[in-house]
Amino acid sequence: MIDSQEGKNPAEVASERALASVFQCLDQRKHFCLEAGAGAGKTYTLVKALQYLMDRDEINLVRQHQRVACITFTNVAKAEIEARTDRSPLIHCDTIHAFCWSLIGRFQHQVRLQLPNIEKWAEILAEKGEIGQREIKYTLGYRGV
Repeated sequence: MIDSQEGKNPAEVASERALASVFQCLDQRKHFCLEAGAGAGKTYTLVKALQYLMDRDEINLVRQHQRVACITFTNVAKAEIEARTDRSPLIHCDTIHAFCWSLIGRFQHQVRLQLPNIEKWAEILAEKGEIGQREIKYTLGYRGV
């Protein structure tokens, strides 16, 4: 089905509107959450948004030693975004789990105290024994002691 005013199909029109909304949020310094089904263009939209920010803010980001954070759910999306942005040093792309671990991983003592209370960790600790002062790690989606 072709939209007679635009000469485009409804999916293209919806995609352009969504991208315009994302750019508007970025211009207004508002956050946004991009939700859609598989194959709907989420990664495409995120990459376009990141390219927009790199083009618009590169000088300020470099001067202020800042990066844009792009948090995804999967390592597949992370790898795709990194590839499509040429692994720009202006972009910090990570999965939500790895990003969260980057924030809490330095609190090893507090993490060690809580691990026995988490079901899946209780199983790991049963195999490995007491934690003691060993480091707790979270790498590439795999937890370990």
